Amino acid sequence: MADFIKKFLDYKNDNFTVSKLIWALFIFGVCLIAMKFVLRFVRRSCQRGKLDDSYTGYIVTVAKIALYFVAIIICLDIVGVPISSFLAVLSVAGLALSLSVQDLLSNLISGFVIVVTKPFGSDDYVEIADKSGRVAAIGFMHTTLLTPDNKTIYIPNHEICATHIVNYTREPTRRVDIKIGVSYDNNAEEVKNAVQRAFRDVGDMIYKDPAPFVGLNEYGASSVNYVIRVWCDNGNYWDVYYKLNELIREKFNEDGIEITYDHINVHMIDDKNKGDRNAK
Repeated sequence: MADFIKKFLDYKNDNFTVSKLIWALFIFGVCLIAMKFVLRFVRRSCQRGKLDDSYTGYIVTVAKIALYFVAIIICLDIVGVPISSFLAVLSVAGLALSLSVQDLLSNLISGFVIVVTKPFGSDDYVEIADKSGRVAAIGFMHTTLLTPDNKTIYIPNHEICATHIVNYTREPTRRVDIKIGVSYDNNAEEVKNAVQRAFRDVGDMIYKDPAPFVGLNEYGASSVNYVIRVWCDNGNYWDVYYKLNELIREKFNEDGIEITYDHINVHMIDDKNKGDRNAK
C-alpha cells in the first residue's frame, strides 16, 4: 500500500498535467457514448434470443457496471495513475472486502445462477419457500414479487437458490383439484351424475381430453369424500375452480345431496339388565 501511494504521488508530481486531465475527460465522454451503443447491442441481442425481460435487465446492468469500470481504468491510465499497482491494491482490497460482504457476493452470484437456470420469468406466478406472488424484477441483490393484494416482497437471491421454487404459470395447462365430502346416506352414482352435470355447465373452459374425473376417494369419520379433477388452460384456472364449486353446490341442492361437515352421532343403548337390577 505504501509503495502504491508513493508511486501515485510520484506520477502525480511528474506526469500529471491539465492537458492530460482534459484529454481523460474527453475520452471518458467518448466511452459514455460508446457504452450506449454497446448496451443497446446487448439489449437487442437478448431480445433476439427471446430472453425474458427480467433477465435482460440483469445482464444489461452487469454489462453497464463492467463498461464503467473499464472506462475509469482507461482514464486513470491517461492521467498517469499507476494502473498495475492500482489493480494490485484493488485486488487485495477486494479480497478483504469480500470477507465482510459475503451475503452481498452470495446474492450477486445467486443472481447469475438464476439468470442461467431460468427457473422463472417476468410475470410468472411463483411460490418461493413460504412467499408467493408475480415476479416483478430480478435484481443484483433481490428478486421482487408482487402479491395479488398489491404487496411488494423482496427475496434475497441466495435464499431463492437455497430453497424450493414452485412456478404456477410455466406450463400452458393446469389441473383443478377439488375435494368434497357428502353424507353416507347419498348414493355414489347420484353424486357422480350431479358432478357430471356440473362439468357440462362449465362448458369449453375445461378439457374433454384428458376427460374430467370424479371418484370416491376415502371414507371419512363424518362423510364420504370424493375427488374431482379437470384440466384447463392455465389462465382459466381460477375461473374454472370457482365456477365448478358453485355449480357442484347447485346440482347437489337440486338432487338433495347433502354436503356434510364434521359431526358426532351419539347412539343411546338401552340397558336390558336395568330392570332386573331395580327388581333386586
